[in-house]
Amino acid sequence: MSSPGPNGREEPPRIRQCQCVSRELRYEGALRSKCSLPRGDNRASVRLNLLGVSYGTISGWSSAALPTLQEPHDESPLRAYGPISQPQASWIGGMLCVGGVLGTFVGGAIVERIGRKWTAWVAGWPLIACWMLVIVADHPYYLMGARFLGGLGGGIEFVVTPLFVSEIACTRHRGTLSSMLMLSCYVGVELAYLYGAFLPYHTIAWVSVIMPLVFLATFGFLPESPTHLAKVQNMPAAERSLRFYRGIRTEKDALAEEEYGRELQLLHGMQETLPEKQPIRLTWSDFTGRHARQAFLICLTLMALNQFCGCFYMMNYAQSVFAESGSGLPASLSVIVVGLIQLLGCYVCTLLVDRTGRKILLIVSSAGMALGLAVFASYCYGQVLGYDLTTLGWLPLLCFSFVVFIGSLGVGTIPFVMLAEIMPQKIKGFATTFCMGTNWAFAFVSLKYFSSIGILFGMHGILTFFAVCSLTGALFVLVVMPETKGKSFHEIQQMMEK
Repeated sequence: MSSPGPNGREEPPRIRQCQCVSRELRYEGALRSKCSLPRGDNRASVRLNLLGVSYGTISGWSSAALPTLQEPHDESPLRAYGPISQPQASWIGGMLCVGGVLGTFVGGAIVERIGRKWTAWVAGWPLIACWMLVIVADHPYYLMGARFLGGLGGGIEFVVTPLFVSEIACTRHRGTLSSMLMLSCYVGVELAYLYGAFLPYHTIAWVSVIMPLVFLATFGFLPESPTHLAKVQNMPAAERSLRFYRGIRTEKDALAEEEYGRELQLLHGMQETLPEKQPIRLTWSDFTGRHARQAFLICLTLMALNQFCGCFYMMNYAQSVFAESGSGLPASLSVIVVGLIQLLGCYVCTLLVDRTGRKILLIVSSAGMALGLAVFASYCYGQVLGYDLTTLGWLPLLCFSFVVFIGSLGVGTIPFVMLAEIMPQKIKGFATTFCMGTNWAFAFVSLKYFSSIGILFGMHGILTFFAVCSLTGALFVLVVMPETKGKSFHEIQQMMEK
């Protein structure tokens, strides 16, 4: 209800709420005046995605490390043990995903209890422990444990980052800031490729551990997300947090910013509908509504497309893929070029996702991958048949580069944006955990078993499978997935319930 103002007119709730917290506004204005950048959501997203860079480095580490670990005894980094076998190499690669599955459920269990901010902070510790194990490793089991810890931190990160970013970002920047998750991971992967080409094996771990240490030292000073604070009935802190992430410095700014007023009213409405000081309890009916069913169908299909399009497999085994394809170019240099192209593709995605929309990017990305993978598979099959393809030695690099560029433009990034946008608010924490756990399970299958399938059916067989999955995904997105560009969460909910 409204209350009469000094001039006898009734004031809207938003103005009255802002007046009630004028002291906090003055305090926040003083705090914000020390900041060089105008918007808190941008700075918070950059700091949070230091986790993504750290995880990406761990993920890309295997591309150069596994061939090195399989070298003859006198050249192996594990001098006391010697070269590792192919099954051991596949377990080192696959343990990243085993840790990711556990990390997903750990993240889902604590993200509502301790909040988004501290859940993200917790994720930094396993990433540090991962590199410490790599430094002291003298047996493949140490490296399996290191990759497990890296996956554990990554699993927690992939649960909390989409939630945190979607809750602090304004509508017009939400797609761009959400897509930074994969952009940061690709930055980490490219760093791993560069480290593998130019640094000694053990030096890589010492350099890579710096990033998670910087994250832990800087991230703890940011506010919790406004949505989580409203859920736990702490509205004064929720309002201060919202002002920080919207760059609101003074009461005048608060009154002039219409979107801030709408978001503040939604936070108050959320607080009023939640039980006082009691945890939210989910029931079966929360998952059987049209909105929830449609959201799960779309998100789980996109998670399968994200893994079975082949991007993640090729990123982790890039040097091996080049070596097996018969390319005339050095594998260690080829993957650096490909990593830069992948990074460029993801950056282009961050520029286009809030302009062209999510759906068109996914369709172009999936269909383009199907084409690039089909050409790559044809080249590899020609090698098997014994054709002289020396003059086409550049083709694997071209196909690989095209696939990772067009894949990172949509398939590698948009599924996580959609997961944060289309799930009902009440079940978003559980749904994010479940979908990311499924994604990690798909990733484990990809890393652990596709190498064995490649031995049986050849590289062309794996690439053909990836091409079919990509084409199927493009058709699914065209027919089923809605467009969410420029829509608020309330508008998305209304669209999904139709």
